[in-house]
Amino acid sequence: PRVRLLQRHGETACLEVIIHEGRNRQIRRMCESVGLTVTRLVRVSEGELKLGRLPSGRWRELTRPEMEYIKALIGANR
Repeated sequence: PRVRLLQRHGETACLEVIIHEGRNRQIRRMCESVGLTVTRLVRVSEGELKLGRLPSGRWRELTRPEMEYIKALIGANR
């Protein structure tokens, strides 16, 4: 995992955490192990797919390059 401090405001901080294979509650457990409490967790991408400002519960059409990326993943896992 890779962790980077983005902002800090007193007792609160915003971290960027990059993991390559997520396990159940992995980031929360990693933070807990060093004495941190996660109050908000936001996924910004899944592999090469960037979510951008897509609101929770909403969807969008995938671009052609995103579709090719997914097809390549599916083909690699066969």
